[in-house]
Amino acid sequence: MQTQSMFEGRVLRLSYWNSDARVVDADRMQLEKYLSRLGDVRLNVVKNLEAITSGACDLLIVAAQNVPRKEFAKWLVGLRSRVHTQGSIWVPALILADVGFDTLADILSEVTRENWYFDILAPGHLDSIPIRVANLVRIHDHLHELKRYLDAVEDVSSKVKHLEQQMKSLKGVDQ
Repeated sequence: MQTQSMFEGRVLRLSYWNSDARVVDADRMQLEKYLSRLGDVRLNVVKNLEAITSGACDLLIVAAQNVPRKEFAKWLVGLRSRVHTQGSIWVPALILADVGFDTLADILSEVTRENWYFDILAPGHLDSIPIRVANLVRIHDHLHELKRYLDAVEDVSSKVKHLEQQMKSLKGVDQ
Protein backbone atom coordinates (compact mmCIF):
# COMPACT_ATOMS: atom_id res chain seq x y z
CA MET A 1 0.00 0.00 0.00
CA GLN A 2 1.38 3.39 -1.04
CA THR A 3 0.54 6.46 1.03
CA GLN A 4 -0.50 9.58 -0.87
CA SER A 5 2.63 11.67 -1.03
CA MET A 6 3.00 15.41 -0.69
CA PHE A 7 6.41 14.88 -2.24
CA GLU A 8 5.28 13.65 -5.66
CA GLY A 9 7.98 14.18 -8.24
CA ARG A 10 10.60 14.57 -5.54
CA VAL A 11 13.07 12.12 -4.11
CA LEU A 12 13.26 12.48 -0.33
CA ARG A 13 16.91 12.37 0.63
CA LEU A 14 17.10 10.93 4.11
CA SER A 15 20.19 10.02 6.07
CA TYR A 16 20.07 7.43 8.84
CA TRP A 17 22.66 7.31 11.60
CA ASN A 18 22.72 4.80 14.43
CA SER A 19 24.43 6.46 17.38
CA ASP A 20 25.63 3.04 18.55
CA ALA A 21 26.66 0.96 15.56
CA ARG A 22 27.30 -2.03 17.81
CA VAL A 23 23.55 -2.47 18.21
CA VAL A 24 21.75 -4.67 15.69
CA ASP A 25 19.27 -2.42 13.98
CA ALA A 26 15.96 -4.27 13.60
CA ASP A 27 14.15 -0.94 14.07
CA ARG A 28 15.75 0.32 10.87
CA MET A 29 14.01 -2.37 8.84
CA GLN A 30 10.65 -1.32 10.29
CA LEU A 31 11.52 2.32 9.68
CA GLU A 32 12.48 1.61 6.06
CA LYS A 33 9.18 -0.19 5.56
CA TYR A 34 7.25 2.88 6.74
CA LEU A 35 9.44 5.32 4.81
CA SER A 36 9.04 3.39 1.56
CA ARG A 37 5.31 4.09 1.76
CA LEU A 38 5.90 7.86 1.76
CA GLY A 39 6.98 7.97 -1.87
CA ASP A 40 10.34 7.99 -3.56
CA VAL A 41 12.77 7.83 -0.64
CA ARG A 42 16.53 7.47 -0.82
CA LEU A 43 17.77 6.36 2.59
CA ASN A 44 21.48 6.81 3.00
CA VAL A 45 22.88 4.91 5.98
CA VAL A 46 25.89 6.81 7.34
CA LYS A 47 28.51 5.65 9.80
CA ASN A 48 29.16 9.15 11.17
CA LEU A 49 27.53 12.57 11.05
CA GLU A 50 30.42 14.12 9.21
CA ALA A 51 29.38 12.13 6.12
CA ILE A 52 26.21 14.23 5.87
CA THR A 53 26.16 17.47 3.92
CA SER A 54 23.19 19.83 4.19
CA GLY A 55 22.75 20.07 0.42
CA ALA A 56 22.50 16.30 0.04
CA CYS A 57 20.08 15.54 2.84
CA ASP A 58 16.51 16.68 3.55
CA LEU A 59 16.20 14.95 6.91
CA LEU A 60 18.51 13.19 9.33
CA ILE A 61 17.06 10.22 11.19
CA VAL A 62 19.02 9.27 14.30
CA ALA A 63 18.63 6.00 16.18
CA ALA A 64 19.28 6.90 19.80
CA GLN A 65 17.45 4.15 21.64
CA ASN A 66 20.71 3.17 23.33
CA VAL A 67 21.28 6.55 24.98
CA PRO A 68 20.40 6.30 28.70
CA ARG A 69 17.70 8.71 29.87
CA LYS A 70 20.03 10.33 32.40
CA GLU A 71 22.55 11.13 29.66
CA PHE A 72 20.08 12.11 26.94
CA ALA A 73 20.16 15.89 27.51
CA LYS A 74 23.97 15.99 27.30
CA TRP A 75 23.93 13.67 24.29
CA LEU A 76 21.37 15.90 22.53
CA VAL A 77 23.52 19.01 23.08
CA GLY A 78 26.48 17.15 21.57
CA LEU A 79 24.39 16.05 18.60
CA ARG A 80 23.20 19.61 18.03
CA SER A 81 26.79 20.86 18.07
CA ARG A 82 27.85 18.26 15.53
CA VAL A 83 24.91 18.99 13.24
CA HIS A 84 25.59 22.72 13.54
CA THR A 85 29.04 22.28 11.99
CA GLN A 86 27.43 20.77 8.87
CA GLY A 87 26.52 24.12 7.29
CA SER A 88 24.45 27.28 7.49
CA ILE A 89 21.21 25.52 6.65
CA TRP A 90 20.91 22.92 9.35
CA VAL A 91 19.45 19.58 8.52
CA PRO A 92 16.41 18.87 10.71
CA ALA A 93 16.45 15.59 12.61
CA LEU A 94 14.02 12.91 13.63
CA ILE A 95 15.50 11.25 16.71
CA LEU A 96 14.29 7.77 17.57
CA ALA A 97 14.50 7.48 21.34
CA ASP A 98 12.33 6.41 24.20
CA VAL A 99 13.26 9.00 26.80
CA GLY A 100 10.00 9.67 28.61
CA PHE A 101 8.10 12.81 29.52
CA ASP A 102 10.31 13.86 32.45
CA THR A 103 13.46 13.89 30.35
CA LEU A 104 11.76 15.85 27.57
CA ALA A 105 10.32 18.34 30.07
CA ASP A 106 13.77 18.82 31.60
CA ILE A 107 15.33 19.78 28.25
CA LEU A 108 12.46 22.04 27.13
CA SER A 109 14.05 25.36 28.10
CA GLU A 110 17.37 24.38 26.49
CA VAL A 111 15.65 23.28 23.29
CA THR A 112 13.53 26.41 22.90
CA ARG A 113 16.63 28.63 23.00
CA GLU A 114 18.10 26.88 20.00
CA ASN A 115 17.52 27.34 16.31
CA TRP A 116 17.64 23.70 15.32
CA TYR A 117 14.58 21.77 14.25
CA PHE A 118 14.12 18.21 15.40
CA ASP A 119 11.56 15.82 16.76
CA ILE A 120 11.89 12.92 19.16
CA LEU A 121 9.87 9.83 18.38
CA ALA A 122 9.59 6.71 20.50
CA PRO A 123 10.44 3.74 18.24
CA GLY A 124 7.17 2.05 19.18
CA HIS A 125 5.19 4.99 17.75
CA LEU A 126 6.29 4.95 14.12
CA ASP A 127 2.67 5.29 12.98
CA SER A 128 3.02 9.08 13.20
CA ILE A 129 6.07 9.17 10.94
CA PRO A 130 4.31 10.50 7.78
CA ILE A 131 3.30 13.75 9.51
CA ARG A 132 6.58 14.12 11.37
CA VAL A 133 8.65 13.63 8.21
CA ALA A 134 6.39 16.02 6.26
CA ASN A 135 6.71 18.74 8.91
CA LEU A 136 10.47 18.45 9.22
CA VAL A 137 11.01 18.37 5.45
CA ARG A 138 8.78 21.44 5.03
CA ILE A 139 10.85 23.24 7.66
CA HIS A 140 14.00 22.24 5.78
CA ASP A 141 12.54 23.60 2.54
CA HIS A 142 11.51 26.86 4.24
CA LEU A 143 15.03 27.33 5.59
CA HIS A 144 16.43 26.91 2.09
CA GLU A 145 13.85 29.39 0.76
CA LEU A 146 14.86 31.92 3.41
CA LYS A 147 18.50 31.43 2.42
CA ARG A 148 17.61 32.13 -1.23
CA TYR A 149 15.77 35.32 -0.14
CA LEU A 150 18.78 36.41 1.91
CA ASP A 151 21.09 35.82 -1.06
CA ALA A 152 18.77 37.83 -3.34
CA VAL A 153 18.59 40.74 -0.86
CA GLU A 154 22.37 40.75 -0.51
CA ASP A 155 22.74 40.72 -4.31
CA VAL A 156 20.37 43.67 -4.73
CA SER A 157 22.10 45.55 -1.89
CA SER A 158 25.44 45.02 -3.57
CA LYS A 159 24.09 46.33 -6.89
CA VAL A 160 22.57 49.37 -5.19
CA LYS A 161 25.91 50.18 -3.53
CA HIS A 162 27.65 49.83 -6.87
CA LEU A 163 25.13 52.18 -8.53
CA GLU A 164 25.53 54.68 -5.68
CA GLN A 165 29.29 54.65 -6.19
CA GLN A 166 28.83 55.19 -9.93
CA MET A 167 26.48 58.12 -9.26
CA LYS A 168 29.01 59.69 -6.86
CA SER A 169 31.76 59.35 -9.43
CA LEU A 170 29.53 60.89 -12.12
CA LYS A 171 28.70 63.82 -9.84
CA GLY A 172 32.42 64.32 -9.26
CA VAL A 173 33.03 64.47 -13.03
CA ASP A 174 30.24 67.06 -13.57
CA GLN A 175 31.69 69.52 -11.03
